[in-house]
Order: sequence, then structure tokens, then C-alpha cells
Amino acid sequence: MKKILYLFLIFISFNSLSLELVQSTGSIDIKAPIDKVFDLVSSPMNDHLWRSEVNDMTTNNHSVEIGSWYREDAWIGIRRNFITTTEVIEVDPPYKVIFTTIEGSPYFLKSRRFFTEKSGVTTFTYIVDFDRRMIKETFGVNISPKIVMKLYKFQMKRYLKKLKKEFER
Repeated sequence: MKKILYLFLIFISFNSLSLELVQSTGSIDIKAPIDKVFDLVSSPMNDHLWRSEVNDMTTNNHSVEIGSWYREDAWIGIRRNFITTTEVIEVDPPYKVIFTTIEGSPYFLKSRRFFTEKSGVTTFTYIVDFDRRMIKETFGVNISPKIVMKLYKFQMKRYLKKLKKEFER
């Protein structure tokens, strides 16, 4: 009985320390070769071309490779200069690139960018997981994640359409 109680307490303690993540996903079909889409979208240095909230981006390496980091200054919610630094943790050109916040970051964020191609059309899928505590930090109040996700889903659709226009002009 003591072992069961001990294991239960460990389980409860571990889960209370775990992050509560919020996820947003968007996808769009682009009439362009996968290599061209990957070349532009895999590098956060190009995010200002399609993600409207990006104010500025800096990096330690203009090649997208494991260990490259990107410092993003973005206008999110009421925060005009919300700083997030991510690094490449996985890259498989031209199919995927994954970023997470660097060690010591106040909030966790993971960005996954996936690419597939069929008949000359590239499907770009963008998945962002972030620490729920970022909501209060960027909006000033604790808003329901469901409301934030509806707003962000709308925003994501807008900038994925903008990205598509970059290729289909």
C-alpha cells in the first residue's frame, strides 16, 4: 500500500510541474516546388515576409541547421516587443524543420514546419505549441486558451494566405 501511495504522490507531483501547452495548427497548399517553399519558409529570417507580427529577427547562422538560433521580436497581443529565442533541433530538407525555445527561456515554445509535395503543389503545415502562461504575458490578463486559439487560428489563416501569395504572384 505504501508503494502505491508513494507512486501516486510522484505522479501527482510530476503532473503539477508539467507545462500546460496550447497548440495552433495551420496548413496551406502552394503551387510551387517543395524545394522553393522549404528554402523560404524553413528560415525564420524570412518570417517577416508572411508573419505580420514579426518586428525583427536575428540569428547566429544564416543556414538552417541544428543549433542555429533565432531571436524574434514580435508584436503579440498588447506586447509590442515580445522576445522569443528558438533554436533548430531537427531539420530534414525539404520536408521538415523544428524549433524550440533555448534553455533558460521564460516560456516554452515549439514550432514545427512540415512540407509535402504532390503534382507540383506543396502543402505547408505549421504547428505551434506554446506555454499557456504566455497568454497572460502577451495579453495582460488570463484569457481562456480557447478564445486565444480562435483569434490565433484566424491570424494564422491570414498569414498563410499571405505566404501563398508570395509564391503565386
